[in-house]
Amino acid sequence: MKTNSPKPFIVIDSISQITRKLQGSKLDPKNLIGIKIHVRKLKAYLNVSEQQAMLFTAFFVLQIRQNSIDLSDIVNYLNLETADLIRLKMDIDMLLERDLIETEFEPKKKKSKKQRFRQSDFIIPFNVAEAIYSNSPIENQTEEIMDIFGFAHKVSDHIQKREDEQIETFELFGLVLDLESENNHLEALSKVIPILEIEERTLLYEMINDHTKGHPTSINKTLQDIYENIRIRMRKIRELIEEKNIMFNLDLIALDESRFANDAVLHLTAKSLEMMLGEDAGLFMPENKYKNIILNKDIVTKELFYDNALSTEVNFLSQSLINDKFNSLQDRLVKMKLSKGVAAIFYGAPGTGKTETAFQIAKATGRDVLLVDISQTKSMWFGESEKRIKLLFDTYRRICSTAEMIPILLFNEADALLSKRKNNNKSNVGQTENTIQNIFLEEIERFEGIMIATTNLAGNLDSAYERRFLFKIKFENPPTEIKQKIWHNKLEWLDDCHVEKLAKVFSFTGGEIDNIVRKITMQEVINGIRPEIDQIVQFCKSERLHTNDGGLKVGYL
Repeated sequence: MKTNSPKPFIVIDSISQITRKLQGSKLDPKNLIGIKIHVRKLKAYLNVSEQQAMLFTAFFVLQIRQNSIDLSDIVNYLNLETADLIRLKMDIDMLLERDLIETEFEPKKKKSKKQRFRQSDFIIPFNVAEAIYSNSPIENQTEEIMDIFGFAHKVSDHIQKREDEQIETFELFGLVLDLESENNHLEALSKVIPILEIEERTLLYEMINDHTKGHPTSINKTLQDIYENIRIRMRKIRELIEEKNIMFNLDLIALDESRFANDAVLHLTAKSLEMMLGEDAGLFMPENKYKNIILNKDIVTKELFYDNALSTEVNFLSQSLINDKFNSLQDRLVKMKLSKGVAAIFYGAPGTGKTETAFQIAKATGRDVLLVDISQTKSMWFGESEKRIKLLFDTYRRICSTAEMIPILLFNEADALLSKRKNNNKSNVGQTENTIQNIFLEEIERFEGIMIATTNLAGNLDSAYERRFLFKIKFENPPTEIKQKIWHNKLEWLDDCHVEKLAKVFSFTGGEIDNIVRKITMQEVINGIRPEIDQIVQFCKSERLHTNDGGLKVGYL
């Protein structure tokens, strides 16, 4: 005997049946007779209450007719009073909670600036609509956990809505607060929320989004996007231009040297990048903070020649910087409550090998070099040079904190930085130079890394630096036997007799001998043959500008 099987449940059919009675029903049971079974089936399918199932149906049907639905559409469709929405609020919230509907913020219609306001619009999520039409279970979309990059991008989207005048400034800050609350898993937020107000945080998030896209943050443009009130905007611009914002005090942002509001830009500091981006910070560090790093692998090994006394001092320093010994040395110094940094000054005439010695020590000990261009620490803007010096040491400390091996901080030709401080100098330049030197002295006092400074003018060195440099190594013009080794090392083909005479007759430094060798090499390339000894002697005689004898002690040959 044939039995009738129950008809399969088809979601869209139930929605269609409910729709026949739902429009204009006021959700009154007397107006909904005959659709009870369909409401129950839809209730089970959606896992909501019967009233919520009917509300969902209203949203779904209206979605078919128009792109999005606002609450007035629901009121009109069901023939409700606006006050009825109060009792339906919990049902609408439940549909939102279950992700059966979702909201977006759109302008109601284009009006004057003062008339525009935020309006809640509702849409049916794509995955829900797709499941209903395919008569399949609704699978919740797996939302990816937002990272700091996605968070900053979302804040930027909200700022764009403010720029488009879809929302006002106070609503922007409210949305950012909501976003922070929804993403309290982000460690970066726990660091900035206690120390910054919502206005500063919003700007900082926008700067992160700008920075990760590879461009700085324009003060004027960004604040125009955030603030519709021109008085507040100008006050905030002035606060940033004059560096009075708390984020400057916390070393989170830096101002470009431009002093004009229409083109002034902000940059994130290394500190803020590390705070906000964590282990990814290195990927976005400003190039100018690290561009002077010379990697150990890029340092070319060179043989240098010293007299016995200088060789002993250089070897002592070099041996102290071998990593295992250096680490043990620092541990011992800390236990003895002594400064654990190692600072050395190489002083003497130009061309005597000071800079190259620093590089060869780095090469021998496996260390990179952070080379300081003194000219880059000077600025025409009052107060800017002092900040650059502080930033330099801060940058070095941050490099040390992540490097496998502490690099050498090399101040090459540091005469201007280390010269004697000016007494009773009332000029801005004099005061700035004294301030820079005071900062430099303070930094050396608490220095914990490895520093080498080179100078040609030891006589002009401020006495305050003497005790702060652990190693004070003097480089003098090489004696005759060392010059012979240099000549022979550079020109292996030159016979011993000529090497000996060149070393005895010309009182050159190693750098000056290098110049002669370069001229000899150029002559070889141009003429295809090596120059005779007479030509080499002529090169030697013309090496120096300020003497008539080119370093000649006695007649040659």
